[in-house]
Amino acid sequence: MKEMKYVNMFNQGVKRVQDMLRDNGNKEAQFDVSKLTVFCVNVFSNEEDINDTQGDTQDDTQISNIPQGTTLDAWIENQIKLNPKITTEEMAKMSKKSIITIKRHILKLDHIQYIGSGYSGHWKVKKKE
Repeated sequence: MKEMKYVNMFNQGVKRVQDMLRDNGNKEAQFDVSKLTVFCVNVFSNEEDINDTQGDTQDDTQISNIPQGTTLDAWIENQIKLNPKITTEEMAKMSKKSIITIKRHILKLDHIQYIGSGYSGHWKVKKKE
């Protein structure tokens, strides 16, 4: 962790790492200092992300808010045209699909791209070739 510039000294960096993990919605890391020359850090991912892929197929076959006869791809494209600043999380909630499903469909849509970064960016729908 010192090499990755997360900590400059062990005692000073542990709190910093724990704070960063908590701020990102993850569990605190476990530090194993039982060995003499090295220490091990176990970092656990957010369980919500793990469960998102486990129920992906089952959840996506349940009733959604997408009008019947409309494909998910067309619905996503329409939502982006209506609101270029919409997030994948918002689309997932609106469609009752998982975030991963929304992202997977967007990846297939070559004519849709995200411009910018994070909160300041927006979607752009290019003309289909």
